[in-house]
Amino acid sequence: MANLAKPLNIEKGDDVQEKFSKFFTFARIMVKSRKIPIRELKMAALAYTITEEKGFPIVRFQNYCTNETLEGLATKVGNLCDKDKSRLIFDFTSCEVINSLGMAALLETLMIVQDYEGSVIISGLNAIQQKFFGLTGVFSLSTQAENIDKAFELLESAQA
Repeated sequence: MANLAKPLNIEKGDDVQEKFSKFFTFARIMVKSRKIPIRELKMAALAYTITEEKGFPIVRFQNYCTNETLEGLATKVGNLCDKDKSRLIFDFTSCEVINSLGMAALLETLMIVQDYEGSVIISGLNAIQQKFFGLTGVFSLSTQAENIDKAFELLESAQA
């Protein structure tokens, strides 16, 4: 298995751009050929996916959430709200870490949902995330559920 954490060995006079370009080309080839798992390149892609289940949009967060990996989240959720899909589930079961800039992006998104008088149920938080979300005021803009099944129950009971 390739070691992507190995230093690039950049020395004075080296073409840094070329070294990084070669590194990322190598990384893409290794992932496509399945010689390294995609989780080795967590920062390479967006840290969320949006699907729909039981009539509700679900935003699933994964890996390392930063403002870069959460790029476009507020806009996409706003577009859902425009289509009367303002009752959502944010599932953090596969999210390993969310940094402070990622939290800012999340708060911005939650405020957009509130502007539409919608609601967000947050599920799948670990103990550290629960503490962080509580300290940053996320729970004043959302409701917490133990898991995704409980989140569906909350949304369905509020709909009835």
